Amino acid sequence: MSDPYDDVPYDIHPFPQTHPSRLAAVATLFGLDPPPVDHCRVLELGCAHGGNLLPLAEAFPHATFVGVDASARQVADADRTARAANLSNVTLRHADILDIDAGYGLFDTVLCHGVFSWVPEPVRRKILDVCAAHLTPNGVAYVSYNTYPGWHLRGAVRDMMRYHAARFADPRERIGQARALLDFLAQASANDTGPYGTLLRTELGRVRELSDSYLYHEHLEAVNDPLYFHQFAELAARHGLRYLGEARVGTMVATNFTPDVRKGVEALAADPVQTEQYLDFVRNRTFRESLLVRADAAPDWAIRPDAVRRLHVGLAHRPDGDATDFSPKTTARYRTPSGLTISTSRPALKAAMRVLGAAWPGTAPFAELEAGVAGLLGAADAGLAAVVLNTYLASDLLELHAAAVPAVRVGERPAALAVARARLAAGEDGAATRRHEFYRATDLDRHLIPLLDGTRDRAALVDRMAGVGGFRVEQDGRPVTDPAARRAALGRMVDEALDRYAEVGLLTG
Repeated sequence: MSDPYDDVPYDIHPFPQTHPSRLAAVATLFGLDPPPVDHCRVLELGCAHGGNLLPLAEAFPHATFVGVDASARQVADADRTARAANLSNVTLRHADILDIDAGYGLFDTVLCHGVFSWVPEPVRRKILDVCAAHLTPNGVAYVSYNTYPGWHLRGAVRDMMRYHAARFADPRERIGQARALLDFLAQASANDTGPYGTLLRTELGRVRELSDSYLYHEHLEAVNDPLYFHQFAELAARHGLRYLGEARVGTMVATNFTPDVRKGVEALAADPVQTEQYLDFVRNRTFRESLLVRADAAPDWAIRPDAVRRLHVGLAHRPDGDATDFSPKTTARYRTPSGLTISTSRPALKAAMRVLGAAWPGTAPFAELEAGVAGLLGAADAGLAAVVLNTYLASDLLELHAAAVPAVRVGERPAALAVARARLAAGEDGAATRRHEFYRATDLDRHLIPLLDGTRDRAALVDRMAGVGGFRVEQDGRPVTDPAARRAALGRMVDEALDRYAEVGLLTG
């Protein structure tokens, strides 16, 4: 019997929220002392073709990475990329999670994204056993899974698609037929203004936007078993683990609710697990990214601002503009990646945004941020740590990392990340940045980035691009065919592209 992930490979991109540096930052906020990320050991269960793991291995050459996946095809793809990128600190194993034993050793970080809900019960138990048996004393495990109550309606749509697609054997035909059913259901419910029709159309609209690989493995797989959060926490406890928190700590904060809702949750919940469960009821949550530690760990959920002083601070994306007036009489507005607008007149936050904007796409250690803010304001702000922490918890404007993210400018002989070069040379549609975000490549990128190995200056890059057959250069919508004009246009395109690569964090020099 073929592996469904061999039939339709899962399109694994980098998942920023799984980055060991971010997970270590969360552990630090909750009073733990995680191992240094630069020399950590990381195990990823379900590594697929390495889209998440390999960029981490390149980012931390002195750390050790092990990836496990049951799909021989995807492990082979990952191995080819690792060899092309000359990564010597990563081991990729075609193996079943059930076969993991003591010989794998201990790990500071265990990652399991997109696996737990999609495997049979014995494998779910084994995932938790692996986390308990293979975590170092201060290690952190990341496990994502689908949750109720939000998955009740989503599960109904999945059941409909599976019922219709089950009569077709070919995976591609099953995907096409599932999409055809979605179209039919959308048309059939178009005039239903009741609760069911409204909810169904909302869910159908979301599912229709999914990629084929995601739709196949999320909705057409034989196993997809959501559970309530309290059930997950209880199951983890039975396997010798303790719930630490969420990879996205802001989802644990109830400040977005009305005071009455917050008071109600406080009255109902006796501990953090119960609090999280009641918040799921209120939010109709569908998905969680929970962090686990060994049962003997002692997290402190009363986050204190001083913990931020041990971390690096960065922006979630570069602000549209910098504040120039730091007085409390003026208001600055910043838009977050989720579309939220943050308005502030707080001098410390406006100054911090200026300092972090200058560091983009990198981060700044808190001490450097503090010094920069003091320089802009003329004096230190004793409340800066609290400002940073509260902004981080209340929005996705700021990021916290346990290790630095460097900002690399365009060098005389530009060099791009090795995994990115290998991915694009192999025909992939994009690659991971230093920020562990997915950069979707253009046709120009697919030709240019593989050339950025640090051996060519700008003139040599333009020469190579000029010799690329079939690469179309346009001006005002028309192809440029004159050799001199084409070279001049290519020069401008290369310059703009290199600046863009520095901006998103694709360069190493």
